[in-house]
Amino acid sequence: MLRLVQPERLDTLHPSDPDALASRRDLVTINRLMGNYRWFERIIHKQLPHPSHCLEIGAGGGELAKFLIQQSNCRCYTAVELAPRPQAWPESAVWHQGDLLDYTGYDSAEILIANLVLHHFTDAQLARLGAILQRGAIRHILANEPCRRSLHKIQLRAGRLIGFNPVTLYDGVVSIDGGFRNSELPRALGLDPQQWSWTIRETALGAYRMEAKRQ
Repeated sequence: MLRLVQPERLDTLHPSDPDALASRRDLVTINRLMGNYRWFERIIHKQLPHPSHCLEIGAGGGELAKFLIQQSNCRCYTAVELAPRPQAWPESAVWHQGDLLDYTGYDSAEILIANLVLHHFTDAQLARLGAILQRGAIRHILANEPCRRSLHKIQLRAGRLIGFNPVTLYDGVVSIDGGFRNSELPRALGLDPQQWSWTIRETALGAYRMEAKRQ
């Protein structure tokens, strides 16, 4: 199945639209079912025993950020997102509203966090981001993305049974089509194997997880 990047319906809706609100709630449920937040927490504790500066790109509604700020060794936390800062955002954290490809603060962080965001980008855009990271100070990249397998589209249909919004069901298929397999993500980012080592894991519930470390 070839990778295909297409627009998602959620991105076209106003944040206050009822379908947008419902779909964002569904995304929180999906993250919980897949164990995504706990995976980030485990890896950060294992790889970064000392407090570090964490930078999350595509932070959505800030749910992962709030979880990690409370649970992990993120000494300081910066989130980059196109949307405005969410309500109840922690005073200790920074919210930068803007395009992650235009963000200029990659040199200030040690660990990059990306949760269900990189599948939105074409290979050309991923190469641009990778070039920024290659020049920057980031030492670890933790990315959790959709795994591009037809099986997970079948699993997604079960969301109807627990009331997933139609926007969620449509966008879920689009997300899987834009997801990754094997070493596609580090290669698309252009990570130099002379400088980076990485591990990839694909889970039974549809997560594609990349942990990359600068050598």
